Amino acid sequence: MSDLNWDSGGKDLLDTLRALVTELRAPRVSIDDELWTFDDIAQYLKLSQYTVERRVVVQPGFPEAFQPCAIGKGSKAVKRWFAGEVIRWARQNRAKRPLARSPRNAA
Repeated sequence: MSDLNWDSGGKDLLDTLRALVTELRAPRVSIDDELWTFDDIAQYLKLSQYTVERRVVVQPGFPEAFQPCAIGKGSKAVKRWFAGEVIRWARQNRAKRPLARSPRNAA
């Protein structure tokens, strides 16, 4: 195996693998502490972002959002939710979640 020709391509691969190992060893944020946006919630629930914004997060009992960059009342900062709270809510309310819209038929 010592007669392998390590050209620049082999060195690039080795550098890439080292970077990947370093990234995998890095500490991870727990799913409970991860912050989700409307889009993240939509992907998790397999709903459109529109449905999440207008029919999901407004339901009574849905976890409270917070705006980390909000300054004062009426701020337009992006709302975020703790992923763990959203997941728990989804499991407890699975029968109450809005259904995805059916695809429109071409006329």
